[in-house]
Amino acid sequence: MRSTFLLLSLLIGAQTFHILQKLNSKNHQDITRMAILHATESVCKSVDKDFKTPEPLDSKTLAEACNRKDFASNFETCIRMISFYNVMRDIANIPGQHPEEHFDNEKFQEGKESITSGIKAITGYIEEEKFYDARKVLGKIFHTLQDFYSHSNWIELNYTKPCTALIDPEENIPNPAKKEMETCDNSSDSNSENIKESIIKERFLTSGYARRSRPKGKCSHGGFPDYPEGINKDYSDSSHGSLHNQAADIAIDACVQLLEKILRSLKKDPALNFLRLMGLYSEKPKGEWKPLISFLDFKLRYPDASEDEYVEV
Repeated sequence: MRSTFLLLSLLIGAQTFHILQKLNSKNHQDITRMAILHATESVCKSVDKDFKTPEPLDSKTLAEACNRKDFASNFETCIRMISFYNVMRDIANIPGQHPEEHFDNEKFQEGKESITSGIKAITGYIEEEKFYDARKVLGKIFHTLQDFYSHSNWIELNYTKPCTALIDPEENIPNPAKKEMETCDNSSDSNSENIKESIIKERFLTSGYARRSRPKGKCSHGGFPDYPEGINKDYSDSSHGSLHNQAADIAIDACVQLLEKILRSLKKDPALNFLRLMGLYSEKPKGEWKPLISFLDFKLRYPDASEDEYVEV
């Protein structure tokens, strides 16, 4: 049993913004929570002219501001459920499998198709009042969308807004690098991993590969097991970690845009059904939230960490 938990602990740090809490960093749960809060705030504002944004903004204060105080615990459960399925996109996969689910290996079109098909499925589930199924898919595609900003060079190309092509089937992804194109200079003695100046200058979009499967001249993802270098911005101490906060903030905006797109796609009572999706209506969310790993298992991976650093999903 202990060996299983150790394996899980290794897997969850492998290919993601991050799951466990990191100093001065936002993980997938943080990004998901903030996006849901901001999108729900906007919906409540649209249906109530007297709505006032609460401070601090959290599930309890927002439920009360939306005149749905009785459903605050439902709202919190929904956020945690969506976060759970977000995190499971890493836990359930062996590192290197399904790179399109993380926008690795320059799988841009495939990643986009995962997101757009997910949006279509979520809309259908909501219209059929299958809110549990909708939340499950939402968590999964949130993970993929968030990883785009951490794993690609979107931030290095100085974009300051989300890539709307990722949620719009009719819009083309801007300037993806060609298969034969070298994108990173990784041949120096210092093992530095720098995106080529020509890629930045001509604004080609690229993303990292696992080092063991990386074609010559392509960028490495970095992080376990690709230490020390790479181009990921998963947390502040990662290879391109100085850009982590920019990537996380744009990922939040991108998730808000995705939720707004779902809202616009609903034909019947869009605002009401959006609030039902978030648990701010009559029925209690199905299922129970539970941590993916216990504090004991967390300590197996981070023996010097304190309890304050432990964050359950």
